[in-house]
Amino acid sequence: MSEISININKAEEEISVIKKIMEDSRKAIVDNGWHYIYWGSIVTAALVINYIMVLQNVSVNKQGMLWFISMTGAAILEGIIEKRRKKNAKVKTFAGTLLNSLWTGAGICMFILGFAGTLSGAYNAIMIFPLISIILGAAYLVSGVIQNIKWLSIISAFWWAGAVLLLLIPGIHSMLIFGGMLICFQIFPGMILYVRSKKELGAQQI
Repeated sequence: MSEISININKAEEEISVIKKIMEDSRKAIVDNGWHYIYWGSIVTAALVINYIMVLQNVSVNKQGMLWFISMTGAAILEGIIEKRRKKNAKVKTFAGTLLNSLWTGAGICMFILGFAGTLSGAYNAIMIFPLISIILGAAYLVSGVIQNIKWLSIISAFWWAGAVLLLLIPGIHSMLIFGGMLICFQIFPGMILYVRSKKELGAQQI
């Protein structure tokens, strides 16, 4: 009987943890909605500039500097903003911690692929876009599950479909296709999450 009681207690503890994650999920949206818009806008702008640089026959080294400066600068600025946000945050949630860990890990993976991979000559620079699309697909899938938002997880299928397309027909147009994917599958979802979180915050204050 004691063994059965222990198993029941463990099951109850696991259920309580799951409930906590689910309850925290809605609040976590507030902490993460702006990241989609922030990074989607910066990367899309860099893609357009890079595309123009290619058409103007600008050297590869200068193109590389564009990405290094823009991505490093964006990461530093995000760190400063996030530090201030954490100071002002009234509630810290477990779901929010999971989401931060998820996107931090995904960002590090994308940074390694974008810089170390191309500098080493392991693959053509144009292959960065499908590889990053695959990582984003996985990140969106898990993010949607953590936040209990089904449509956010479904977006992962579009990222993976785009990755297949970019692998099958690589070329300079990959930058424009990837930029379009960012607008449709990152910036727009980020706007939806941001507006939704504002409404939920307003409802909680009433």
